[in-house]
Amino acid sequence: MPVRRSGFARAAQIAVLICAALLLAACAAWFAAPYFVPDPFDALRRQTPVRVWTDRAGRVLWNERTWDARWRFPVPLDRISPHAVRMILAAEDASFRHHSGVDYAAVLRAAWQNAVSFRRISGASTISMQLAGMAIPGNDRSFRRKFLQAAMARKMENLHDKDEILTEYLNRIPFGGKIFGIEAAARYYFGLPASDLNPAEAAFLCGLPQKPNRFRPDRHPEAAKERQRIVLHLLTRRGLISQKEARRILEEEPLRLRSFKTPAVFELAASPRELFHPLAAVRAENLPFRVTTTLDLVLHHKILDILKAQRAALKDVHDAAAVLVDNRSGAVLVSIGTLDFSDPAGGEVDSVRAVRAAGSAVKPFLYAEAISGGLIVSETILTDAPVRYGSYSPGNYDGRFHGNVSAAYALSHSLNTPAVRLAARLGDGRVRRLLLRSGLEPRLTAKGIPSGLAAALGADGYRLLDLTRAYAMLANDGILPELTLLPREGEVPGTAPEPVFHAKACAMTAFMLRSRPFGTTSFPVAWKTGTSNNNCDAWCFAFTPDYTLGVWFGNKSGARSADLVGAEAALPAASAVFDLLYRDRPLPAWPDADVLFESRELCAQTGLSPSPFCRKFMKCHTIPGLPLARCGVCAGLARSPLKILSPAPGSYYAPPGRNSVTLNLRASRGDVLWFLNGQLLEGAVSDHEFPAGARYTLRAVEKNFDPVAGPASAESVFSVKTR
Repeated sequence: MPVRRSGFARAAQIAVLICAALLLAACAAWFAAPYFVPDPFDALRRQTPVRVWTDRAGRVLWNERTWDARWRFPVPLDRISPHAVRMILAAEDASFRHHSGVDYAAVLRAAWQNAVSFRRISGASTISMQLAGMAIPGNDRSFRRKFLQAAMARKMENLHDKDEILTEYLNRIPFGGKIFGIEAAARYYFGLPASDLNPAEAAFLCGLPQKPNRFRPDRHPEAAKERQRIVLHLLTRRGLISQKEARRILEEEPLRLRSFKTPAVFELAASPRELFHPLAAVRAENLPFRVTTTLDLVLHHKILDILKAQRAALKDVHDAAAVLVDNRSGAVLVSIGTLDFSDPAGGEVDSVRAVRAAGSAVKPFLYAEAISGGLIVSETILTDAPVRYGSYSPGNYDGRFHGNVSAAYALSHSLNTPAVRLAARLGDGRVRRLLLRSGLEPRLTAKGIPSGLAAALGADGYRLLDLTRAYAMLANDGILPELTLLPREGEVPGTAPEPVFHAKACAMTAFMLRSRPFGTTSFPVAWKTGTSNNNCDAWCFAFTPDYTLGVWFGNKSGARSADLVGAEAALPAASAVFDLLYRDRPLPAWPDADVLFESRELCAQTGLSPSPFCRKFMKCHTIPGLPLARCGVCAGLARSPLKILSPAPGSYYAPPGRNSVTLNLRASRGDVLWFLNGQLLEGAVSDHEFPAGARYTLRAVEKNFDPVAGPASAESVFSVKTR
């Protein structure tokens, strides 16, 4: 018997030692665990909240939800109602301010209640443990997960203060559906910020996180109300409020629940529709979760209304687009890429970035290059007359030629042949280079037309955004701006780009572009319209020292319309926009031309620097320090009078069997216009057929002439007969 007792005692001792060792190991593991688990904040902060995009005045443009479509709007603790803070602590963790991540008394109490009931009726998760659980993937209720939660909660308590933990918790707890955090819940259920919650609303919301989908008031209002009673009961039981105060809150404090028949305000900004295009174009890295853009929401809607009203006045025109830029900062204030985002016929296509033929809208850049290169000034005489390059022979929109005109008149009236002649003088390579320097890389190239000449008349395709930027360059002393949708922190010293054109060449181009009235606008605006071939696109670009605007009207299908003419479709809308922009601000302050430019005597025949042969002069604006080409016409005029060499006066007979004769038209100089019986002969004239049985008066008139003395001319009178 003693031997048996001794063996039993030894076994008991071993068992005790094993239990003690296990207990010591468990204690060691418990106290060491926080050193071997990660800080939950690292994982929590990778769970991004809603990114809120605002315009420059702070008006919300877009609430961009997370990848899993959650609504969460983090706010600091001082922007959460103190009632909500007090009640969430009472409902979820009354000892929060006193424990270090784990409430051991609550653990023992829960263990006893669960053991007595033979089922899980109580939990002991603190706010810190709940927050740690949000950082752990999965949703199981295993002992391992609970241990990990506790260890991470203790780690978190060592690294972060209580207010930081409570703030993170209040910003992450679920309130039903995709609503997470107290701010999103307050906005969704009450249409209020969390800072404005009264005690009744705070108790109402703070009861939801226990079973958020079962208690959510938009689906289960009675269950939510009952849960409110329980929260208030917890406050009275813990001595935080009296029963009388709880009754008053329950019965007298208003519950300002919003109508759930319509979406919450923040949900309405979840699909920005027309604003989607510019916001989606932002591709900056490390964006904050509140992004302030350069856009102006009020201007956006007003300009959108102008475009829609003008579109309604046009036949067979279904869409429009506009870009408005602040010249000083390069900030894009308005970017409208579509009039109806929901239109199945291309509504989601962004016309700001679509490629369309620019028409005459590119001409100002040719003139700016020619002025920078000393080829012309605003009063230089250019010829608007028939011209042919191979099979290419452009004409004007009105079907007429205007003879010799000033460069300012040719540009402001958008005459084609002067622009083509300028392009030919500059050469294809130089034209392409100047457009590339202006940010105008052709994205569609016209076929069948010489490269530089096609560019001169805008037969190539460009984007509205790029064209608007190029016009902003003319308003910005030749510096091509970097357009932006995000405010710049400040310019980096020494990074100013080289100007595309001479600053005063841009000023002279602007001076030429504002020589005509701008629609119904009463103050001066530099502007240019454009119409693509076959009336598929209508453009207007306009600028002042303050703003640059680009407007496009057309059909995204490319369908034609007789109303798609720049001056008739786009100009009225652009004019209305500038009237809007300057309604409540000082009118644009253009620099004085007499101060900006130098007044010099130029050849009256050509508007160029006079040569020794020039006899007539006129006062013109020139650019100080910039050489101007010398007149070469007067020397030729002084040496040779104008004569018609063929056909000479007399009689001409048709060949046998024919009723007409073909005669060669040739003058002593090549720069002439031909008039037959008073009518201009169109095109590049060399041979002409004359019917028999008539008398003809053929007159040659010089193209470049002294406006005072008048053009030189020669006349030949002859007849054509049959034998």
